[in-house]
Amino acid sequence: MLTRLADSGLRWFLGGTFALVGLCVGPCLSAAGVYESTLKPLLRERCFSCHGALQQKASLRLDTVASMLRGGKHGPVLAPGKPAESSLLSRVTSTDPDEHMPPEHEGQPLNSEQITLLTRWIAEGAAAPAAELPEPDPRDHWAFRPRSRPPVPEVNHVSWVRNPIDAFLAKSLETAGLNPRPEAPRRLQIRRLYLDLIGLPPTDAEMRQALADVSDDGYERTVDRLLEDPRHGERWGRHWMDVWRYSDPWGLGDQHRNSARHLWHWRDWLIESLNADLPYDEMIRRMLAADESHPDDLGQLRATGFLARNYFLFNRNQWLDETVEHVGKAFLGLTLNCAKCHDHKYDPLPQTDYYRMRAFFEPYQVRMDLVPGEVDPARDAVPRAFDRDPETPTYRFVRGQETQPDRSLVMSPGVPALLGVALPGIRAIDLPATAWQPERRPWVFETHVRAARQELEAVRSEVARAEAARASRKTPAGASPSGQTAPTAGLLEQKTAAAKIAVAEARFESVVRRAEAQRTSWHDGSNSTNAAHATESARRAAVMAERREKLARHRLTLAETEQKLAATEAGKKDAVAKELATQTERLAALEKEAAREPSPTDTFAPLTGANWVATRFLDSTKDDPAAPFPHHSTGRRTALARWITDARNPLTARVAVNHLWNRHFGAPLAPALFDFGRKGGTPEHTDLIDWLASELVDHRWSLKHLHRLMVTSAAYRMDSSLAGAEAELARDPDNRHWWRRTPIRLESQVIRDAVLAHAGRLDPTRGGPPVPPAEQESSRRRSLYFQHSNNDRNLFLTTFDEALVKECYRRETSIVPQQALALLNGRLVGECAPEIARMLEATAHDPGDESFVRHAFEQLLGFEPRPEERQAAIAALRAWKAEDSGGTTGANARARLIWSLVNHGDFVTLR
Repeated sequence: MLTRLADSGLRWFLGGTFALVGLCVGPCLSAAGVYESTLKPLLRERCFSCHGALQQKASLRLDTVASMLRGGKHGPVLAPGKPAESSLLSRVTSTDPDEHMPPEHEGQPLNSEQITLLTRWIAEGAAAPAAELPEPDPRDHWAFRPRSRPPVPEVNHVSWVRNPIDAFLAKSLETAGLNPRPEAPRRLQIRRLYLDLIGLPPTDAEMRQALADVSDDGYERTVDRLLEDPRHGERWGRHWMDVWRYSDPWGLGDQHRNSARHLWHWRDWLIESLNADLPYDEMIRRMLAADESHPDDLGQLRATGFLARNYFLFNRNQWLDETVEHVGKAFLGLTLNCAKCHDHKYDPLPQTDYYRMRAFFEPYQVRMDLVPGEVDPARDAVPRAFDRDPETPTYRFVRGQETQPDRSLVMSPGVPALLGVALPGIRAIDLPATAWQPERRPWVFETHVRAARQELEAVRSEVARAEAARASRKTPAGASPSGQTAPTAGLLEQKTAAAKIAVAEARFESVVRRAEAQRTSWHDGSNSTNAAHATESARRAAVMAERREKLARHRLTLAETEQKLAATEAGKKDAVAKELATQTERLAALEKEAAREPSPTDTFAPLTGANWVATRFLDSTKDDPAAPFPHHSTGRRTALARWITDARNPLTARVAVNHLWNRHFGAPLAPALFDFGRKGGTPEHTDLIDWLASELVDHRWSLKHLHRLMVTSAAYRMDSSLAGAEAELARDPDNRHWWRRTPIRLESQVIRDAVLAHAGRLDPTRGGPPVPPAEQESSRRRSLYFQHSNNDRNLFLTTFDEALVKECYRRETSIVPQQALALLNGRLVGECAPEIARMLEATAHDPGDESFVRHAFEQLLGFEPRPEERQAAIAALRAWKAEDSGGTTGANARARLIWSLVNHGDFVTLR
C-alpha cells in the first residue's frame, strides 16, 4: 500500500513496518536502514529457510548482503545499482512456476509493494549495515544446546535475596539499574499463596493462623501445608489440563465424535498424581505408555487418557496430526506440526522428522476397560490407549496432502537429531494375559454374574408388585372397549410376567455358563485330557444356555404381541395378527435350535472386560470392536517416553519449568510456551531457566520442589504496586527483569470457586464424572469438575476466558462488559452475597459496621481499606439501611456491600 504524505516524500507500508524512502524532508531511513528494518525481515520470513543457516539450496545464502554478492552455484544474485541484472529480483518476479521464488508450496510470493521496495533498494546501491552478521547456526540455539547447571551468581551484598532464583534476578536487575519492589503486605501474600497453590481463598481461621505465625519460617510452613493439601492437585490439575488439552467427549447430536468417553478418569489420575508428587518424568512416561509399563493396573492406565483425548471418529490423520503436534508442543516446546508439509522454516527439523514422530503413534487406538462393579462401558469404563495395529505403515505425505502418500518408503519411528540424544532401543513388549484378555481380571466375571443376578431379582420384584396391583384392581365383569374380557387380560398379563422372569433366569444361567466356559478354557495344559474334556463340556453348556436365553427372549416378545393383539380394536387387529403369526413360526425354529446338540464349531458370545472404540476409517475387515486384543505391544511409545524424559534431553525440563513460572508469576520466562525454537527467540533469563530445569531433574523431577522454590523466593513475594516506581517503570515497562510482581487476573474457575468458598457453599467432593451442563447452575462442585468440551462450556466460565478446548498453553485475559454483568447481575453472586455477609459477621472482631467493613475488605480483597474507602463503605451501608423498609439488622445492606466488593477489581486479581 503506497500512501502520499504531503511534501515529505513517500512512506511505504510493508508487513506492518513503515519506511521512508525517496526524497525526504527531515529525518528518514537510509537505504541500509530500509534493508535492515524492512527487507531483511521479509527475506527472513520468505527465503532464509532455504537460503540461510538452516539450508543453503544451490549453495546460496541470502542472510547477508555479502552472501548475496558472493552468490551460489549460479553466481551472484545481487548487482548493486542494477535491478535488471539482479537474479534475486528476477526470481521473485518470474511468472514461470519453475523459476519463481519462493516456490508456491514454500510460501507466499512478494506483493507489488514489496517488489517495488526491493527494486528501489537495489537501484540505490543495495546498501547494507556495517558489520552485518549471518544467521547463527540454528543448532546453537539456546534451547537446543545441552542443559547444564549454571553457577548461582554471587550477590552477598543484596539484602533482599532469599534463594537462588532471586540471585539470578538480582544480577539482572543490577545490570539494568533497576530496584526491586518491596515485599507485599503479609495478608496479601497469604491470599496470594492460597489462591495460587490450592485455588481457593483462605478462611478467616486459616488467615488468622498464618498471620499469627511470625517465626522466621512461618511463611514456609504455610507453603508446606498448602502443598500437602489435596486441593493443591485440583488447582494445578486444572493448569495442566489446559496445557494437555483436557476435553470431555463431544460430537453432533447423539453421535460421539471427539475425545474418549469417561475421560474424567484421566483428570482424576492427574489430580492424584500431582498430590502424590509423582515425578514429572514418570507422569510423562505413564501418559504416553502406561499400557506398556502398567498393562494391568487400571489406576495407572487412566494416565493414557492423554492419548485417548485425541480420539476422532472420522479421520485418522487428523487424530494423529493432533497427537504429534501436542506431544511436541506440550513436552518439548517444538512446533513439529510446522514440518508436516515441508522442512521446518525456522528449526533444523526436516519433514521426515514429523512422520518419524507419527510412526510412534501409528499403531495405537483407544479401548474402554470395564471398572469393578460395572458391565456397561456406556455407563463407566476407563478410556486407555493400546497398540492395535502394529503392522500399519507410516508414509510421508507429499506436501502434507493425505491423498498423496509416498509409498516408496515406510517411515520408521525416530526423533529429531538436532537434540543430540539417541532414541533408546524399541523392543516389543509381551503383555500379561489380563491385558489382552481383560475378562481374566478376577472381578470381571463376578461383576457380570452379580449384574445378571441383580437383574433377575429386580424383574421378580417388578412382577410381584405388578401382580399385587392387578389383584387389588376391582375390574368389573364383562368386555373391555376392545372386546377383551377381564379374565383374558389377566391371563395374558400373567403370561407376559412369567416370560419376563424366564428371560432374566435364562440370562443369569447364560452368564454363569459362559463365565465357567471361559475360565475352563484358560487351563495351563496340565492333565490336558481332563482339561480338554472340561473345556468342551463347559463350551457346550454355554452354547445351550445362550440358546435358551435367546428362546426365552423370543417367547417374551410373543407374549407381549399376544397381549397387544388382545388390546387392539377389532378393526385394527390384522396387522398385529400377522406379526404374531410370523413370531409363532420363528418360535418353532428357535425351539428346535435350543434342543439341538452343539457341534464342535458352535460358539457363544464371550463375556468381555473391554471394548475397542470403533472408528469410521479402518478397513471393514479389521473394524470389529469384538476382535481380540493383541498379545504384544510395539514398545514404540515406551521408547519415545524414555527419550523425552532422558535427563540429557535439553527441552523437556526447560519447558516444564517455564509452564510453572508462567502460572506462578503471570508471564513465562521464555515468551513462547510451546515454541522453544528459533521463532520463539532467546529469553532474557536463559541461565535461570537452566538452573530451574537442573533443579527439577536433580530433585527427581519433583514439581512440588519447584513450587516451593518459586513461591518462597523474594521475587514471588514482591508487591505489585507501582507507587514510587516511576523510574523502574520508565526503564522496564514490560517487567522483563522481574523488578515487580505482575498482577494476574484469576482464572474463571477460581473466580467462581472463590465466591462459593467465601459463602461456605463450595462442595469439597473430589473426583468422579463431570457435572453436566443442565446441573451446573445449581451445582456447588469445584469448577474443574464441570463438563468441558468444544460443545459444552459453562457460560460464566467462558465469560472469564475459560480454557480453549483445542489448544490452551496460555489463557487469554480479556476485559469485556459481560464480566462485570456476570458478577453484578448473575445468580451466583446474588445468592452467595447474603451468605458471605453472614459468615463475615460471625467472624468479625465486633458487630459494628466499621469492623464489618474492615473484615470484608481483608477477606475478600486481601487488604485493609484506606480511610476514604472505609468511610465510603460505611456511608453506603447507612444509605442502604435507610432504604431498607424492613431492615433493622442491616443484613440486606451488608449483602449489598459484599456484592459491591465481589465486583471490585482486586477480587478477581492475584496481586
